Amino acid sequence: MNYLHIIIQLLGGLGLFLMGMDQLSSGMKSLAGRKMRMILEKFTSSKAGGVLFGILLTLLFQSSSAASVVMVGFVDAALLSFTQTLAVMLGTGIGTTITAQLIAFKIGTYALGFVGIGFFFKAFGKRQWSYAGKIVLGLGVLFYGMDLMSSGMEPLREIEAFLYWLDYLDNPLLAVLVGTVFTALIQSSAAFIGIVMTLTANGLIDLGGALPLILGTNIGTTVTALLASINSTLSGKRLAFANMLFRVAGVGIMIWFLGLWEEATSWISGPDVSEGRFLANAHTVFNVVMTLLFVPFTSAVGNAVKKILPEKGKKDFHLNYLKPELVDSPGIALPFLKREVRDMGELVLQMVEHSLVPFFDRKAKMIDQLRDNEKQVDGYREEINRFLVRLNEKETSEEWSDDIYRFLHVVNELEQIADIVSVNIARQAEKWLDNTIVFSAEGEMELKDYHERCIKQLSRALHLLEDWQPEKAMKMKRKYRKYALMAYEMEMHHYKRLLAPKSHSVESSKVHIELLNLLRMINSHATNIGRMVLMEEESLEE
Repeated sequence: MNYLHIIIQLLGGLGLFLMGMDQLSSGMKSLAGRKMRMILEKFTSSKAGGVLFGILLTLLFQSSSAASVVMVGFVDAALLSFTQTLAVMLGTGIGTTITAQLIAFKIGTYALGFVGIGFFFKAFGKRQWSYAGKIVLGLGVLFYGMDLMSSGMEPLREIEAFLYWLDYLDNPLLAVLVGTVFTALIQSSAAFIGIVMTLTANGLIDLGGALPLILGTNIGTTVTALLASINSTLSGKRLAFANMLFRVAGVGIMIWFLGLWEEATSWISGPDVSEGRFLANAHTVFNVVMTLLFVPFTSAVGNAVKKILPEKGKKDFHLNYLKPELVDSPGIALPFLKREVRDMGELVLQMVEHSLVPFFDRKAKMIDQLRDNEKQVDGYREEINRFLVRLNEKETSEEWSDDIYRFLHVVNELEQIADIVSVNIARQAEKWLDNTIVFSAEGEMELKDYHERCIKQLSRALHLLEDWQPEKAMKMKRKYRKYALMAYEMEMHHYKRLLAPKSHSVESSKVHIELLNLLRMINSHATNIGRMVLMEEESLEE
């Protein structure tokens, strides 16, 4: 017996299966596009809607693990509350059973036909037909992989060592553990269920012995979300933990009713059902029962998890919202991207608000804080830009190209403002604190007035991130011209005070003019965000 041939066929079949799932997922996500944002807002307002959204999300990703990771991101980005998302997580369990139902069809003979038809539409079809072709291609590769695994397992019936190992699976707890570990390793419950289907189809394990393995997949699929939550916010950690809690509790209950579960599945499936269909139905029964059992208690479970994982003080800065998986889902990524850039903007706004504190309140510690904040801004810029570059490599639509350009522009302008504060203004502040000079009363009032105008202009720029409204951008341009004229008039007033007899502005004059110019630059960079919204090419007048 050629053991190497068996191993190659099994691994190759599994690889094709996972590749097919990836193609299927990519095609479905492309078809869904930006409609996902509307679906998110519409469905998650109720528990039933949350379950439906979880089913849909898992269908798109063809993986409850990936869907769970995305939901952790939604909670991190505060697009959904922790409690609100629990129903969605239950829905992801049902969603993955649909994939199991799909792979239970015995159409391996026609798999290569699916590959050919799918590739034709993917390569030569227009946009929507191309996406549909990717779905058909994915199905063909998936079923061909299943067929390879099935034929590769046939010789295993003659290997005594393998049959001896399978005898250990008669222990339900050990079978659950095996299902958990294997699913966690390949990060796909559907793929492991496909393996179990081929084992039963070849008579290597019976249906009763396969059920605990199915239970194990439901725990193993939570591992990916747990790993993704390590650098997540507290809410993200709570969600991943609650998801695992649901699965473990469901398995803990069902393992006592294996006989009843098997009988119920047999009654639903009817006579002469195939082994694969029976297991797919069993998987569906388990997840539907678990969802119906736990949905009424999501609020109570949420409160319990909050007590298990309580607040522990302020968390260090991390870039949490833009998960790598979102690069493959532009329609889902957009609200995360906006939230990330908005948070970066809020940090820059805070820096601008505190920028003159060392001059008026003579607080040296504020300089260190501004520089620490600037390091965080640099982290935002680097990570967001990396995400946008990767997104641009995958998404070629004109609409998304405009969005990517806009976000790159906004991030650059925000980083420029942060540099002005942390480098130029901070350097002036250090020199200022080394001396005992002060601004004149009129000069201090003017600086505070113009400083407040810059804060308002930057706030207007951040509000543009929500909807890119040209009307708001035009208002910013009008304000910019007004503020530019105001800065000029303030500079003239300063020179008049400087030339007046017994002037108190002489020693502080250089710092006053420098700060006024730096604030004017901040105003200009903030307004550039508005200009970008209008997609204008000309530069603003300085």
